[in-house]
Amino acid sequence: MLPELEKARKLKEKLKAGEVCFGVQLGLSDPAVVEIFGNAGYDWLLVDTEHSATSLQQTRAMLQTGVYTNAVVLARPLVFNPDEIRRFLDNGSPGLVCPFINNGEEARRLVAACRYPPQGIRGHGPRRAGIYFNDAAEYFRTANDAIMISPIIESQEAIDNIDDIMSVDGIDAPVVGPNDLSISLGIFQKFDHPSYLAAIDKVREACHKHGKAMGGSCLNLEHAEECIAKGDQFLLVTGDDLALAAEARRVLERLKK
Repeated sequence: MLPELEKARKLKEKLKAGEVCFGVQLGLSDPAVVEIFGNAGYDWLLVDTEHSATSLQQTRAMLQTGVYTNAVVLARPLVFNPDEIRRFLDNGSPGLVCPFINNGEEARRLVAACRYPPQGIRGHGPRRAGIYFNDAAEYFRTANDAIMISPIIESQEAIDNIDDIMSVDGIDAPVVGPNDLSISLGIFQKFDHPSYLAAIDKVREACHKHGKAMGGSCLNLEHAEECIAKGDQFLLVTGDDLALAAEARRVLERLKK
């Protein structure tokens, strides 16, 4: 199995074994951040092209850099679009974290977009993913089972349909998007609101029912610790820009004292 697919397979095995896997969302469009956080020991890194200026070519460079770390580097596309998903996969992303998956049918279409026939609809052309066709045949044989597939749960509709979404074969772990979910619930950033907490519990229950790893974006370290205590596993615990901004403030505040 090709190295990046092997890393993704091991990540999925860790989640199935109940291990917590720590991730970082990358909004800065520089491969150096992959090196920094990958070599720091994080399990997975998410290249966010939805809310950043990162292009497909920059994403490819970040995926290439990830080969030299133990972290699994996953792409987050702008929208759920099978054509866009194919380009990320063919350029070497060993999985997708896809925004706004709202129902079971969309979850099934997401899985199909990530798999070759007969399990899916993905067209064949894994340029970088197949080491520029040197190992394209091996990639074809192993990709369907190895690729990590994670829907982002960030709407009331997704909460209403969460049992159907989590029942889909091929979905590995959801990621709860707290800000958009709170907007959809009409309680922007009121993360302690009963309605928000009930929605999160509903996702967690569906994950447990269908044997999926619960995931989400942690608000801070204390929230991350709470998630771990509740059995959540697939956690985005910081962002590259957030970590840089926090350290910049910390250093200056200490020196000014």
